[in-house]
Amino acid sequence: MKSSNNLSDKLASYLYRLDYMKHAASNPSPIHVETSAYGLLLLKEARGDVVISGRSYPLQRHKVFVLEPHAAVKLRIHQEDRADYYYIRFHALQAVEQGCYEPAELDCPVELFPAHFQILMDWIHEMESKLRSGNSWDSMKANIIFQEMIAALFQDAVREQQQPDWNQAISVTMDYMERNYHQNITRTKLSEMAGMSADYYSRAFKKKVGKSPMEYLADIRIRQAKQSLLLTGDSFRSIAQSVGFSDEFYFSRKFKATTGRSPTSYVKKIKYSDKIASLKHLLTGHLIALGIEPYAAVINNAYPVTTRFRNTVALGDFKPDLEKLMSAKPDLIITSEFRDYEKSQKEKIYDQIAPTITLPYYQDWRDHFMTIAKIVGKDNEASDWLERYECKAEKIQKQLKARIGDETILVVGIGEGRMCVYGQRNIGTVLYGDLKLGVPRGVAEIDHYKEIATLEELAAFEGDRILLTSFQHDGTAHMDSAIRSEVQALWANQQWLALKAVSNRAVYAMYDSQHLYTCYTSLTHDLFLDKAQQLLMSDSSKCQS
Repeated sequence: MKSSNNLSDKLASYLYRLDYMKHAASNPSPIHVETSAYGLLLLKEARGDVVISGRSYPLQRHKVFVLEPHAAVKLRIHQEDRADYYYIRFHALQAVEQGCYEPAELDCPVELFPAHFQILMDWIHEMESKLRSGNSWDSMKANIIFQEMIAALFQDAVREQQQPDWNQAISVTMDYMERNYHQNITRTKLSEMAGMSADYYSRAFKKKVGKSPMEYLADIRIRQAKQSLLLTGDSFRSIAQSVGFSDEFYFSRKFKATTGRSPTSYVKKIKYSDKIASLKHLLTGHLIALGIEPYAAVINNAYPVTTRFRNTVALGDFKPDLEKLMSAKPDLIITSEFRDYEKSQKEKIYDQIAPTITLPYYQDWRDHFMTIAKIVGKDNEASDWLERYECKAEKIQKQLKARIGDETILVVGIGEGRMCVYGQRNIGTVLYGDLKLGVPRGVAEIDHYKEIATLEELAAFEGDRILLTSFQHDGTAHMDSAIRSEVQALWANQQWLALKAVSNRAVYAMYDSQHLYTCYTSLTHDLFLDKAQQLLMSDSSKCQS
């Protein structure tokens, strides 16, 4: 076993990519190790042996084999036994120069004995679920989970000859509770995962965390219950069971002991509170659309509507200042994150200040809007707002269709020394979705935006009309000036002048409004409907130079 820092650094520096996984829960089927791909064989139950490239290894439960590319693998299971194992195929890549990668040599042991096999299985079940959905984003999330699993597996391998790290073992159980709070979790199970006696584990856990394992687990469950109480109309019994409590009566007692309020009183307090802190512009926009000025918010000129607030506590320019957030003492915090693990870590911090609702970044803006409305008790107002919005969009869509027909609209973002084409999210969701305007070639494949390095790339989209807006504006006067300079340079460039939309004088300027029209929120989309009507229905609004 190579357990040096050099091996650890090498394994940590590689890129790992999940390629394929299979579960066999009957007689073993052949395992084919593909050229250039590695494999993992994770045994839940099996007796017998496995022959890998001519060498035999004994099989045993909770054992993992690392299979090298080109390896010949044959499982020999005892006839009276039933095999239960997973085979995972993956790629390992190493950087050889800037932006270039080649297959890596892992140089790690063939046999691994992970300390926390059940956690590996939890990851595997989560990967299976996401891969079965057929959704491309779920496939990406499955690969992210695989990164966590492979990191844990190889870290175990590197540390196997070292003294046990009790802090690490306790952190593993904490992570397990965060992921599996809804399951039946006992102190005995956690202590076994940590490799300690139950009493020693409890003492070590309390010394590290400041509370017992079961108190920590109850806190996680209460935190999740708070979100369910605000976001769903489910019964107390359903919510109690969904977060891991045995019945609603124990849940209610525990909830009141932790928060000082009954579940019913808690929901009423939040729904009728005016002390809501918004940490993201897109959520701030939803509050404004509902007629609510947030009690506290991140404020900057990049989203200029926030600078008009008169009574809102400023929490920071782009990220919330934790000291300011604590001083504000909000009753509720709302935010949005890209990834679940990022959400989990930040929620732990924010939830110490106030109950926190974290919305998935990639959720549809209408779902965001209705979720916010439900939290603040404005479901009916939100439904009425959306009905007015749909009617307005339909009316403007018919006007624009009559004027420009099937002509395509390309949205070009201008930043300091940078340029992009906006896709289906943000401004695109209104243009191409609600207004049903023509989508230029290649834009349908762009989710959020695509940076463009040259005007030749821009010409490939062949937009009949171009909307010029800002890209990654930081709200400063310097950025305003830089964007104006970039636009002036475009109008002095012959390649720009040769573009179809430019030569046809079908270019419209919106770059002086920061991200007023490019934020993914109800308020912005409503404002952009008006702006699109104003720009596209009038020749006088075209940008000449």
